[in-house]
Amino acid sequence: MSITEFNLPTKLIFGEGTIERLGEESANLGHRAMIVSGQKTMRKLGLLDKAVDMLERAGLDVILFDKIEPNPRASTVDQGAAISRQENIDLIVALGGGSAMDAAKGIALASAGDKSVWHYVTTRDNPAGKVPALIMVPTVSASGSEVNSGAVITDWTTHEKRVLGRSSLQPKVAIVDPELTLSLSLAPTLAGGVDIFCHAVEPYVTASHPEPLNDGWRESMLRIVVKYLPIVRGDLHNREARRALAWASTMACSSFASLGGGDGSMTLHGIEHPLSGLYDITHGDGLAALLPSWLADLSRERADRIKLLGERVFGSTDGKAAIEDWLKSLGMRLHLESLGVEKEKIPELARLAPVSSPWIKSNPTPLEQEDIERIYRMAF
Repeated sequence: MSITEFNLPTKLIFGEGTIERLGEESANLGHRAMIVSGQKTMRKLGLLDKAVDMLERAGLDVILFDKIEPNPRASTVDQGAAISRQENIDLIVALGGGSAMDAAKGIALASAGDKSVWHYVTTRDNPAGKVPALIMVPTVSASGSEVNSGAVITDWTTHEKRVLGRSSLQPKVAIVDPELTLSLSLAPTLAGGVDIFCHAVEPYVTASHPEPLNDGWRESMLRIVVKYLPIVRGDLHNREARRALAWASTMACSSFASLGGGDGSMTLHGIEHPLSGLYDITHGDGLAALLPSWLADLSRERADRIKLLGERVFGSTDGKAAIEDWLKSLGMRLHLESLGVEKEKIPELARLAPVSSPWIKSNPTPLEQEDIERIYRMAF
């Protein structure tokens, strides 16, 4: 019998207009705050200035670090950590998508010590100092990083994209305001939706000991994405759909998704990470390109789960075909070649996969070098 332990210490504040709670919640956690955000976008939308104003009106000293790139790099995180350490920051507020939230976690951890964030990625060491409190304000429905203690960081010198995880990085507060996603353009909206879908579908399909209640949670999340992502594609300002996707995003990558038992792991994510690490490909686009070939490979061992997925989520007995049709309807039936991946790099990508993502060894089908290369080739 498997044992499930549920612990979600993050205070989740969800709903339209909840961004107005940022100042109040920040004042409860710190005095000197750093806002971590992406390059240009948040300032262009006016959200960065608004966040600064709310924090200052709540009595906090505020500095900005808005240099975060997609697939945040260890070198950028180290820059932010040095500033945080120097400025005695006790609260870090992430404003943006998964990259900003992951970088904020890396900055928080590294700022509490004197080593590069990559040291903490590659070891189980913890810094000697106190890790600043974290508040997450997602502006993209995708990663779910606002309610978990993990972060994905890339070393651009080795092109390894790896997971950083510590209990000290569990956010104290997550403010999920669906209205913040209304201005998001189509491409990141669709890529984010595919990411949500994969967060739920990967453990669902790979599970070796599925449980009925756990299946129910994940099936519900999948049905929400399948229904509402096409609606948002047709109307980027559809509030009902944006709200539904925001809930699915937050829940799909939280400890809530494990309730009811069951197991499974996100091995597709592990195969995608080298693509983002080597080519800086948008994570959701990489997942979309690999998803059909990953499912085809898994069908050798998980045909029953893929069939069940088709029946319960799509109303079809052919789950793989249903997913491909859904991706096509969104304009997200992508291929590695169109994303700029070079065939001659496939061996290097396959080498990086188990280095960057050791958990892929738990995949139901073997994922040795030749197996991973085959999946990449199928995705061309």
